Amino acid sequence: MQLVFLHGLESGPHGAKFQALKKHFGAVISPDCSGISDPWQRLQIIRETLAEQPGPFLLIGSSMGGLMALLLQREIPRQVAGMLLCAPALHRPAGEGLTSAGLPPSLIIHGRQDDVVPIEASRNFGLPLLEVDDDHSLRDSLPLIIAETEKLKQILEQE
Repeated sequence: MQLVFLHGLESGPHGAKFQALKKHFGAVISPDCSGISDPWQRLQIIRETLAEQPGPFLLIGSSMGGLMALLLQREIPRQVAGMLLCAPALHRPAGEGLTSAGLPPSLIIHGRQDDVVPIEASRNFGLPLLEVDDDHSLRDSLPLIIAETEKLKQILEQE
């Protein structure tokens, strides 16, 4: 099971979430989409980065990276084993028409004090949702993100 971290617009590929994941799990793939706001360009970079990787993938997507995880799963469903979406940017136009139907095991973590991505989109998406007392960065929730990634990874490796 390969871990893939998809970062948001506000952080690069090696921010706090990536560092925490790398420290806990070791190898984590993180395509560099820094400075690219167009979701389709980001998706192309992500696909190119993962093209040579064997998979299956456990995607951890933060903000725009959460939206990208869902778009990637739609394109390569057999390679995406599961997803942990951190404050996913479901409200963006590229998210229109996305649904939770048929997704692999997935979970959303979203901060109630998020002033960047509306939590309502996560509440309405239909995936299990952990609402936390945190802001968009989810910095105070890093231990929870690690713990939930570990749980999801264990479940997926038993299947």
